[in-house]
Amino acid sequence: MLRGSAGAWAVLGPLLWGCGLALLQGGMLYPRESRSRERKELDGLWSFRADFSDNRRQGFEQQWYRAPLRESGPTLDMPVPSSFNDVGQDGQLRSFVGWVWYEREITLPQRWTEDLGTRVVLRIGSAHYYAIVGLCPGWRRVVSSISLDAPFFHS
Repeated sequence: MLRGSAGAWAVLGPLLWGCGLALLQGGMLYPRESRSRERKELDGLWSFRADFSDNRRQGFEQQWYRAPLRESGPTLDMPVPSSFNDVGQDGQLRSFVGWVWYEREITLPQRWTEDLGTRVVLRIGSAHYYAIVGLCPGWRRVVSSISLDAPFFHS
């Protein structure tokens, strides 16, 4: 059994190393609300569509991102956060591997849009393997990430 400061470092060492690595790589710790920081949760129901086409690229080829997702075909209301493979009874969706599309309309706090000096950070808490994030109208790609469920962000 570890005792004293050696035990504390055995536990805290990997944690501190992980935090330091995240900061060196430009990462961010989980944001907390404070007097100087506002947060806007994006959890909830999102429009969702899986690309079941043979080549799994129909969404890109038909530019589903140029109009509301529901105009591209049938969508589901998908809770976020969740794993789409675990929601519902559709066997095709439960075993699906390929591109999926999420869309949600949000309203930013007025102060964020009026004060041009306000830094707004979009933090994605977890997206499995490869994710591309864009903003509408007109769709502008803002960030992409390759990771296994690691948070990523764009400022």
